Amino acid sequence: MTRPVRAVRAPRRAPLPVQRVARRVEDTAHAARGVGAAAVAGDRPFVIGLVGVLALAVVMLSGPFQSYVDGRARVEALEAKFVALDTENASLRQRRADLRDPANIELLAREQQGMIRPGEVPFAIVPPEVERPLITTAPQGARPDVPWHRRLWEAVTTVFS
Repeated sequence: MTRPVRAVRAPRRAPLPVQRVARRVEDTAHAARGVGAAAVAGDRPFVIGLVGVLALAVVMLSGPFQSYVDGRARVEALEAKFVALDTENASLRQRRADLRDPANIELLAREQQGMIRPGEVPFAIVPPEVERPLITTAPQGARPDVPWHRRLWEAVTTVFS
């Protein structure tokens, strides 16, 4: 039995631009393998890992740190408000104590309400009258019965005529 003879074909080649692109891809992959091998050789993996851990720590701690700073600012504002309110409370306590004293109540009644005791003669000092300018009538040229737009039109026409 004879076998049919198969024709031996030459390997098919891609067009030249495709071959060039394939060669560039191969070269890039080979270079990348070299860079990857160099990255894991020596102390580089430790340094790269340390930088990664530090970056992760900064990202993770920035939120809580900002919350802490905001909290401190809020605490300082509340402390300032507390001091102001405490000062106001102290002045109100002093006023309450002053209003419980009959001598202070009499003094306030005399000064603010004009009250007097029986038998006393009240008097009031009236300040002198200040000269105020009198409101005068309208100037001679103005005619209040004529609307403003007519007066404006008349003024414009007299200027241009």
